[in-house]
This record gives sequence, C-alpha cells and structure tokens, in this order.
Amino acid sequence: MPSTPHLVLLGGGHAMLPSLRRAHEWTGAGVEVTLIDPQRWLYYSGMVPEYLGGVYEKEDIRIDLARLADAAGVTFVQEAATALAPDARTVTTESGTEMSFDVLGIDVGGVNPAVPHGAVASKPISRIGDLEPPVRRTLSNPAASLRLVVVGGGAAGTEVALNLTGRFRGAGRGADLTLTVVEQAEQILPGFPAGMRTYATERLRDRGATLRTGTSVDAVTPESDGVSVRVSTGRDATDTLGADVVLWATGTVGPPFLQESGLSTDDRGFLHATRQLRTPSHPRIFAAGDCATIPDADLAKVGVHAVKQGPDLRTNLDHTLRTLRDHGSTPAASALTAFRPYPVTPLILSTGEHTGLWTAGSLWAATTPLLRLKHWIDRRWIRTYAPERWGDAGWRRLMGAEAAGA
Repeated sequence: MPSTPHLVLLGGGHAMLPSLRRAHEWTGAGVEVTLIDPQRWLYYSGMVPEYLGGVYEKEDIRIDLARLADAAGVTFVQEAATALAPDARTVTTESGTEMSFDVLGIDVGGVNPAVPHGAVASKPISRIGDLEPPVRRTLSNPAASLRLVVVGGGAAGTEVALNLTGRFRGAGRGADLTLTVVEQAEQILPGFPAGMRTYATERLRDRGATLRTGTSVDAVTPESDGVSVRVSTGRDATDTLGADVVLWATGTVGPPFLQESGLSTDDRGFLHATRQLRTPSHPRIFAAGDCATIPDADLAKVGVHAVKQGPDLRTNLDHTLRTLRDHGSTPAASALTAFRPYPVTPLILSTGEHTGLWTAGSLWAATTPLLRLKHWIDRRWIRTYAPERWGDAGWRRLMGAEAAGA
C-alpha cells in the first residue's frame, strides 16, 4: 500500500454522509480522501415531496457536500463519473480526468430510465426541484393555472401528487391545478396494503386529481404551449393529455457506467454487493444506497435503507484502510460489519394534510402523530449534516405537524 493511501468516495448520497462527515479522522491520519459528485447539494429525498408541497424551503432540505468535504480536509471534485475500471483501480470523470484509488466507496444512486425530452425526472433527486418554479409561479398569479401529469403512481409519484394537491387546496386554488397520475398497474401504490392504496386514491380524487391506472405512456412531445402525453390502455384505446409539466416518476436503474465497468450487476444495472456492502469480486470496492443490490435481501429502493447502511459503510471503509496499512491486504468478510436490514421496510408518506401515511409490511395507518414522527425522524437526521439550517431547532419544530394544505 502506498505511503499516502487514496480513498475515493464516488457519490455523496445518503449512505455516504457518515463517511464524509467523519473523514477528518482519515485525512488527519494521512489518508488522501476525494469526493466525486456532480452536485454540490444533496437533497434529502424524504423531505422533497413536502418541499414541493410548500412545507419546506429549498434551504431546509439540502446538505452542502462542499462544506462537509472542506471541513474534513476532503478534495471535492464536482464532476460526474463516466467510467470505472475496477482492475486498474481508476475512476474517470466527465472532464477526462483519470483518478486512481486504493479503496473506493460508491453511492451514486439511481436514475430514471428513458426520460423523454420535455419531462422532469424524479431521479436523481436534484432534478425534481425543477417542478417547484412552475408551481410557485402559478400560485403567485391569481389568474394562472397548471396542468401536471405525473407518470408513475408508486410511492414517489403518489406522495408528490398528494402534497401538490394539498398545497393548491390549502391556498384556495384547488380548481387551478389539473393533476393526472398515470400508472401502468391497475391501482396506484402497487405492492402496498390495499387499505393504504384506497386511502391515497380517495384523498387524491377528493382533491380533483384524475387517476389513469392500467395505462401506459407511449410518447411525450414538447409543444409550443406545453407538453402532449400520448397514453394507451390494454384495450388498445389511446388518448392524448395536455400538460404544462410532466413528472417522470417511474422506477430507477443504475447509472450506465456501473454496468459498463464489468462489475457484477443485476438486471437493472445496480451493483451487486455483499452484506458487508462490498462488491463480490473486488474487496477494495464498496457500494451502498440505491446503486447497490444485496442479492439475498430484497430491499426496495427507498432512502430508509441507504440511511441505515451509512454507518456500516463507514466502518467497513475504515477497517479496510487500516488492514491495508497494517498488513498490506484486505480484511476477510468475517472481519467486516454485516448490514442488517429492517425486517420489513418502514415508510411514512406525507399526505398534503395533517396526517402521515405509515406502512410496514402488510400494516398501514394514517394519523397526525405519524406525521409528527416523520418530521421528527427527517429533521433530526438532516440536522446532523445541515446544522447551519437546523442546528437551533427545538423539539417543537422538530415534531411539528405542518402540512401542504395547512
């Protein structure tokens, strides 16, 4: 191992934050640490729907990766990675710079597949903020209206739809939002408890939203006065929806360079990782968050898993660096910390009103205390990484039950 080992943190996602925040322990011991990410700001996925709902300002939901890197003595390269050569141990960035590493941690998230021109992507999460300006412009003009089509009625698309309909209704402008959710499955929130699906469906319909389930999008075409969305059903019926904005909240795939690297991936291009969050073939390369798939743990691509993986990723990167320094080899899997996922995935969605919609496995509930719990979890977590915004927040603010429709 070289006298000055180089740890590269590829992607500043939710699972990477504990490593970045404590990177001063590495740099102080002589380890060179580099963070590569195209964005300065990490937007916390758990708070984005309520940002669109008007509960939060942009500054409330973002973490300054550049500030964290600078405080820890980490070199921040604000570029996207375009290639990874695991055998040569190099990462290439969009400027053509080739960077070598001794140990690599990857948390680059996922991307929406085949996002059409004229649509706003929901992943990477920073893109969804493009939905806020037209919403704000509409609400600031009493004579304006907004036509929004949300493609994808899973948790992400449904939570955004709930918050936006709640925001317009709360502003007394419910009639000025024409919102349509297009979902291929026969119901929104496929895979969730039936009662939860019914609850969300009734809330959206009560607020004037249209749900086009069992429907596929064939084409999205920019027009002079907005966007046209051609849809079809299994009965060969077609229709065209007019929109000012289209949100593409479909499923995610791995960034292409991961599959092109030759590392083992699943059928969606996410890196295979062991329970130790290490790639099976390259013990110096670790992966966590949405970009990683643990084959024997069927984990949904939701932020709660990435957040839970963060401390384990940091511990295993640290142990690998120490073992390389002391013994010139990588540690055995048995010497690393094994990630223990939740037995069932806990999830709380905001609803655009003073209730949180909670689910875990086959169970679900919707109450105001659950929204307070969501806010407590979200705000305490982000306070750790954005103290300049949340450091002075007392328990009343942390447990507030603000809602889009308030």
